[in-house]
Amino acid sequence: MSNWDNTAGPAGDSVGQTSRSSAFRASARRHGVSDDAITRLLWSMEPAVYFDWKDPESVRPGDRVIGHIGGAPELPLDVAWEVGAIFVASFDLAALPRTLFDDGLPREGHLLLFTSSDAADGRALHIPPGTGTAVPPVPVPTEEELSFGSSHPVLDRWTMVASRDDAWDAHAWLIGEAYEGLRGDVEAEEGEWQAQLEAAVEEYAAKVGVRPAMVRSTDKLRGVQQNPHGSWDFCTDDFQRLREEAVLELRDGPERFDEVYDRAWRQLPEQPLLHLATFNLESLRYGWGEGEISWMISRDDLRAGRFDAVEFHWFG
Repeated sequence: MSNWDNTAGPAGDSVGQTSRSSAFRASARRHGVSDDAITRLLWSMEPAVYFDWKDPESVRPGDRVIGHIGGAPELPLDVAWEVGAIFVASFDLAALPRTLFDDGLPREGHLLLFTSSDAADGRALHIPPGTGTAVPPVPVPTEEELSFGSSHPVLDRWTMVASRDDAWDAHAWLIGEAYEGLRGDVEAEEGEWQAQLEAAVEEYAAKVGVRPAMVRSTDKLRGVQQNPHGSWDFCTDDFQRLREEAVLELRDGPERFDEVYDRAWRQLPEQPLLHLATFNLESLRYGWGEGEISWMISRDDLRAGRFDAVEFHWFG
């Protein structure tokens, strides 16, 4: 049974709804993966949903449809579609693949992403189930707004179809070139940390029989951003060092992972941002933009579902 269909963890707990670690650790242990390797994977990996774009007319019955790109958004009745708020995508959160590796996303409602007409800003909106919604007319800029450079292009509509049933992203600066990491010239201690993480991936792949996709890809939900975000600049070494300290600490009590992981995040010099979603501007046919637009979110805001607190970044 693939992870797409796996909806129950240990003792019948719903996958992704117990803790970050419990279902994944229990499954990996059953396959003989060591607790040390499991701790390194849970610490350094982020689950990702990669997706393909399809013309709505070409969607097949077996496709895993997770939302759509472009066109017009379906918005709550009390939310206006403002001029210059370019609708990018709507994810059906209930349709996302459910895996043993918790991604921290809610599993109901819709997540909508917007950018600005100059791709300099963006926001996210979570619409809970049961919310009254409607598709508003496309905003039309006034003459004054046009004179100040405002515009409101509507992106072509595509269907998003999940493309991989198992996908992780390693924080790129924590893993070596064999996994398309970004840094090949590392200090001796960091090189050792990278090698330990790579060995954990290899152990998991050999014993579980599944090698999750790990690609530097755009067009994905969660995972890790393609370009390292600046909020990690002063946290990388601490994050890796705390991981190896946790491996030792948890050997006598691996079930305490969540407690130790939470404590480690509080010890970091600042709270680095996690990746929420990325789209390629050229693929969106934005007209003039190049590079990737990304929505980032703090760990606390993700866990609390505060998607109105996302930060938007354009990597040109």
